[in-house]
Amino acid sequence: MESQTALWISTRRMAELLGVHRVTLQRMKSGGYFKAGHHFRKANPLSARSNTLWNSQRVLLRIDTP
Repeated sequence: MESQTALWISTRRMAELLGVHRVTLQRMKSGGYFKAGHHFRKANPLSARSNTLWNSQRVLLRIDTP
């Protein structure tokens, strides 16, 4: 079974994993390339300015799929 803690990672770590700048990752998110709740979520859903957490496996699959 997958480790839930390693599955959701920070924007900085996700950008490093993809080899892109974190701003590029945020632009892809804003442009609709990733789906909320599936590829990313807020670390604290009750906070308007919460950090984003990324599902590393789903993002990597999305990047590999045209």
